[in-house]
Amino acid sequence: MPLLSAPQSSTSQPALHPVLRTLIRGVLIALLLIGANVAATILWRMYDPAPRLVTVDLNGIVQTFIAGTAESDLSDDDKRTRTETFARELDRALQGLAARQHMIILPAPAVIAGAQDITEAVEKGLKP
Repeated sequence: MPLLSAPQSSTSQPALHPVLRTLIRGVLIALLLIGANVAATILWRMYDPAPRLVTVDLNGIVQTFIAGTAESDLSDDDKRTRTETFARELDRALQGLAARQHMIILPAPAVIAGAQDITEAVEKGLKP
């Protein structure tokens, strides 16, 4: 054993090549970023779910209104005013319900099956 040589310990490990060390660090950082992105996506979906699709029978609501207005003995101008007010109130009720309940409201004939019908809720919103 030469006198000037460095003592060798039994626990020394060969040093990794600098390029390999950088590559491993890059892969670990990429995995960390991917994991953070997946976690953020899951949290986003939990706290901001997609709006529900629901239907409403607009034809039935309008037909009921028309039948009630036709049977009344109001003048044509009063019927026109009442119809314009009804149209504004119907729009207000639909817009408000959609915003409060996070829904997309479609007319019933546009959906074949699988969507909840909220016609009764809209009619209740139209009652004075």
